[in-house]
Amino acid sequence: MPDAPDADSPALADVAALAGDRAGAPTARAGIRVHVGGGSTTIERAMELPRSADAVIVGGGVVGCSIAYHLTRRGMRNVVVLERETVGSGTTSKAAGGIRGQFPTETEIRFSLEAIRVFERFEDEFGVDPGYRKIGYLFLVATADDLRGFEQRVALQQRLGVDVRIIAPDDAQRLVPALRVDDLVAAVWGPGDGMAGPAEVTSGFARRAREQGARIVEGVDVREIGLDRGRARRVVTSVGSVEAPIVVNAAGPSAARVARMAGVDVPVLPRRRHIFFTEPFPEIPGPVPLTTDRASGFYFRKEMEQVLLSPGDVEDVSDDFEVAVDRGKIEETVDKALYRVPIIEKARIAGGWAGLRPLTPDDHAIIGWAPGVEGFFLAVGFGGHGFQHSPTTGRVVSEWLIDGAPSMDLSLFDPARFARGRTAAADAGPDAE
Repeated sequence: MPDAPDADSPALADVAALAGDRAGAPTARAGIRVHVGGGSTTIERAMELPRSADAVIVGGGVVGCSIAYHLTRRGMRNVVVLERETVGSGTTSKAAGGIRGQFPTETEIRFSLEAIRVFERFEDEFGVDPGYRKIGYLFLVATADDLRGFEQRVALQQRLGVDVRIIAPDDAQRLVPALRVDDLVAAVWGPGDGMAGPAEVTSGFARRAREQGARIVEGVDVREIGLDRGRARRVVTSVGSVEAPIVVNAAGPSAARVARMAGVDVPVLPRRRHIFFTEPFPEIPGPVPLTTDRASGFYFRKEMEQVLLSPGDVEDVSDDFEVAVDRGKIEETVDKALYRVPIIEKARIAGGWAGLRPLTPDDHAIIGWAPGVEGFFLAVGFGGHGFQHSPTTGRVVSEWLIDGAPSMDLSLFDPARFARGRTAAADAGPDAE
């Protein structure tokens, strides 16, 4: 990769500028855009914000829009979604779009299997082509200890119907000929895993939700969750208040700050991750599985004619919204890439971006009623997996809010588990998108 290792080279300086542009989400501060049905208008007066709703969802990313879709599909028509910027412009827009069954727990695997069925028929149901492709996930394993952990997870995944198997390093190289494999002990291959477009999926959920009666209000800041005798009653925004008996926190990396507005402590920790992309690079022909080097955290896949590369970084940047690109991560990414995929030396980085992964202490999501505040529901802390699990999340949340309980056991995601000391052990398993 000519000039790439040199962080002061003109090429990398250009990349940093490009990446900075991608990292900043577009804003919509001039007014409020209210969508009802398929239409859209820009209005200026706070009085146009609905005064009441059956449910208010804070966060217009893929999870919030999926919840709105499923609630309105079940007949709860008076649903309002509040989004600080534009639909899908936050963490959702920074996702790599991976979809996999390779998770460490039965609950998460079942979430994935249901979501995969939705992605397979998404265009027929939502009228939007999400670009869903089963390119596979490939994890490269370099130590015996790591392999033992995978063996346990693979056994569970296979029992639940996931197409996954442990293969030899040479077999991994046959899948991706550009790989260096001499230091590996094995690889884990999931041919049924794949990818889709987060923007397209979010758009599909949002459009159907609007057609079913939901109001999605963009460019509005949530400033307060109003309580009355220990119950959430209203959401106060930069342009007015909305009364509602149910408030759903689907605010992604901002979940902890939104929860504090209701007096609730939610351990969602925003952590930065970078993704860079090369200029067109035919030397690695596609399609290429989303391939993760477990030893370094580096992962890559082909996107059209380009190669997407991530150092797999997880860094606290003390912010839950604005996230700048660290140009030093370009050099780190290049170093890791050159070790595992030597031919990448011939490529050039063309740009990139940084996003925030909303992590929790045990690496599992938080879904359920917030402890101590009635009417305040949490659907947060997905750790970078919110996109791929959004179809199932929307369905189970709608069941909980309308029927009083979900149809599957969600105790793994219990919001009270942290205070009770009942967290599941953090798994050292796959950490790709």
